[in-house]
Amino acid sequence: MSNDVTKSDVGVAVGIVTAIVGVLADLKFDSSVTTALTAAGVIATALSSYLKSRSAARSARESAREVANIAASASIDNTAKTVLVQTVTAERAKWRAEMRDQTERLAAILRTHERSGPEVDWVQFDRLRTGIRLRLNPTGRTPAPPEGDTHDADRAVHQVLDAISNAGKSGTSPNTTLADVLEEHMASLLKGEWDKSKREAVSGKLGHR
Repeated sequence: MSNDVTKSDVGVAVGIVTAIVGVLADLKFDSSVTTALTAAGVIATALSSYLKSRSAARSARESAREVANIAASASIDNTAKTVLVQTVTAERAKWRAEMRDQTERLAAILRTHERSGPEVDWVQFDRLRTGIRLRLNPTGRTPAPPEGDTHDADRAVHQVLDAISNAGKSGTSPNTTLADVLEEHMASLLKGEWDKSKREAVSGKLGHR
């Protein structure tokens, strides 16, 4: 609670003191009870008005502070959300770039081998395939739920990676067909993620649809 003394407070105090002096003077020269009560009433009324004005001023200041605090809190909250969205958006852009790079290199290996190129570097081959898989949602490797698949794009890429892995294990040469299928499904996945990032950037909310 603020107890700051203002010019108006000084004026009220002076008025009250003057009224008290007047009462004392009346009591000195006219000691009637009526005069004393009248003067006391004037003082009480002035003091009551003063206290009410002080209370109203305090309430106004507290209300202003509350509004300012709410505005400051809202500003801080909005800033934090903006930073979060920007951070997540940047990470998703990095994820998309990495997925494109891994897919391009894996598809190149698949096509080069079919075109009578050099023997497949299976270590690099497996590293790229694993790098792509680790960046996918693992839920896509589980059976699709009956109520609907929310990870169909991830699941499609997982399935073609499984096909590539099975071809290598069985001794079958990876081929251009698998490269084409991988590119198709990866393009669909990246497009969906790009659209999601755009919606979030515009709305300022994560997971906005």
